[in-house]
Amino acid sequence: MGEIRCPRCKKTFQTKYNPERFRAGSFYDAERDEEYDQVCEGCHRELTDK
Repeated sequence: MGEIRCPRCKKTFQTKYNPERFRAGSFYDAERDEEYDQVCEGCHRELTDK
């Protein structure tokens, strides 16, 4: 168990203590003109709800 960091929001999650899920795939953020291979659940919701 360790740490994982969301490249979009820059938050670091302790995998042992934080149940935050990460999504893998290809996610494009049009506002930032950036693409991500992996994002946290919160960022995933923001990107897919647009």
